[in-house]
Amino acid sequence: MSKAPGIPLLRGERVTLRPMTMADLPDLARWGSDPEFRWFQWGMQPGRFEEANARKWIERMSQPGESGCWVIEHEGKPVGFANYRDYHPKGQSVEIGIGIGEPRLWGQHLGREALALELRYLQGELGLHRIGLSVVSHNDRAIWMYKAAGFVVEGVERDGIGREEGFLDDVKMGLVQGRPRPEFDPRPLILEGTMVRLEPLRMEHAEALLAAGDEDDIWRFVQPRPIGLAGYRTYIRRALDETVLGQQLPFAVVRRRDDEVVGTTRYAHIDPPNRSLEIGYTFYGKGARRTPVNTESKLLLLRHAFETLRANRVWLQTDKRNERSQNAIARLGAKREGELRNERILPDGRARTSVVFGITPEDWPDVRERLLGYLAR
Repeated sequence: MSKAPGIPLLRGERVTLRPMTMADLPDLARWGSDPEFRWFQWGMQPGRFEEANARKWIERMSQPGESGCWVIEHEGKPVGFANYRDYHPKGQSVEIGIGIGEPRLWGQHLGREALALELRYLQGELGLHRIGLSVVSHNDRAIWMYKAAGFVVEGVERDGIGREEGFLDDVKMGLVQGRPRPEFDPRPLILEGTMVRLEPLRMEHAEALLAAGDEDDIWRFVQPRPIGLAGYRTYIRRALDETVLGQQLPFAVVRRRDDEVVGTTRYAHIDPPNRSLEIGYTFYGKGARRTPVNTESKLLLLRHAFETLRANRVWLQTDKRNERSQNAIARLGAKREGELRNERILPDGRARTSVVFGITPEDWPDVRERLLGYLAR
């Protein structure tokens, strides 16, 4: 079996990847003992990552011909690690991992640059055909980073990670030469308007959504209703689980004048082969209803769908009993297409009939002008 060469120094604009040595034990042990890092990187509860364990980790990730490990440096300081393992020359495949050990640096795209450097080496220098990885299912930032780099979710191994406290789902992802991601592939992003900002929904939005959405009027025709903070955390987690699978893309709706989260909306039923999606799961707090918030939110979502994603169809639906919602959708300029009788069974056992509205690329110019006209007034 041919051997992988010794890992080289890799330089980028903001980060450098240098080979990890035993001199890096203190940093690795410190990162592995950080509660946030442990939870999102390994799905582990607070605890200590002893230097003895860190030593074994470095040894396992530094097997000549099988694995290799780098320290990620930023501004001359160690901030995390990158590694590959399970190198199979015959299958031209490998498994990788990336971790930024300093939570204060999360969100600055250092991991994304480190990943690009590692991929360039593995694909360019080693000529690998397949690169795989595993991510704990609640590490949404990492999953979105890998998706942005071209990785595809290949499945979710339910209860695939066992810890003393219980089990966690394990997301399997792969990057394969010659098998690109679908062209129609909505990804987490920020959509900026004049009055609102749509930003990717995260677990930390739960308290704000509770404040915005905990009123009877919102949930009259929607079931089940989240109960308390735990209920809204579950509501968000389910949306993010669907995001992992590429079926939904949820947003928090932020009012720009005071940076207050006033509601949520999302893309749903994402259908890449047919370039279609639904806009739904929308609600706003009392202070944001009957204001331009919904109009501009819909404008941002529709503009991105038709002008960036090149959607073939965008549709909306609501409970047949909810006449106010039907009127609001029609006001956008969407065309009423019909009813889906007994379309879903609600938690209370009742069968819901849904009214469906649609917008096509041919409709979009008129819908856009209608929405811009509303906002101008």
